[in-house]
Amino acid sequence: MARSRPPFRMKAMLSLERGTATAADTVRRHAPLADEIGADGIDVDDDRADLLLSGYRVAGSEESAMHSLAERLLHRFGWREQDFTYARNVRYAETGVPPPGPPATRLVIDRADQDLGIEGTTHGAGRTPDRTLHIGPAQADVVARLFVTLPASTIVGTVEALGPWLTRIEPAAVSVDPGRAALLFLARADLATEAERLGLGPVKIGRIEADADHVIDTATAADGTSLWLRRGTDPVSRYWPGIIEIREMVIRDVDPDGLGGSATAS
Repeated sequence: MARSRPPFRMKAMLSLERGTATAADTVRRHAPLADEIGADGIDVDDDRADLLLSGYRVAGSEESAMHSLAERLLHRFGWREQDFTYARNVRYAETGVPPPGPPATRLVIDRADQDLGIEGTTHGAGRTPDRTLHIGPAQADVVARLFVTLPASTIVGTVEALGPWLTRIEPAAVSVDPGRAALLFLARADLATEAERLGLGPVKIGRIEADADHVIDTATAADGTSLWLRRGTDPVSRYWPGIIEIREMVIRDVDPDGLGGSATAS
């Protein structure tokens, strides 16, 4: 008996119109759509707003698996089937033209272990391989990252529960999954002062040392809320100090009606 082909692990990035609204208002605007299409998360930074989806898909080939994953989203936003093409040399698929109207602008589907972007990191211009956000700080700025867990099971519910934090911080970038979020902003003071300003209460202080040029000081509250401040002299780059790296996407199980399903796998 021939051995069955294992399911393809795929992830999708649906880019939306960013506009000129704040990151917080943009997240609020797009959260209902994220839940409608079953997104795993939403990322908003200074120049983009992306919905992220993931899943397994069994198909005869990688190309057909990507087209299968894309079908529902293409129909939802008005793309034609021929607008979505597979790039065999780099093994990912994307829409080559925008849909007839807003809010979607572009769809990319790639293997779960690869960079999402125009051609991934190997060919440049990759955007969200591990949930990176950029806010373009000045070299002297101290970038703060706040990680919070919230009592919600949907993206809309998480954004609603995140409301007090969004008002208090006015973040430059936001990443939201159901029940958890990360906010990126420029620090106004040292770690202890920022933790007090944010009302974290008693915190456990720690440090992550990247190298001799920069460190990340951390303050973790009793409920797990964590504040990170990066200090250092190395210049602004893709990684420091303007980048936040949050977590890998969860890859969800097979669902014949769309992307993902109820089971999860790391």
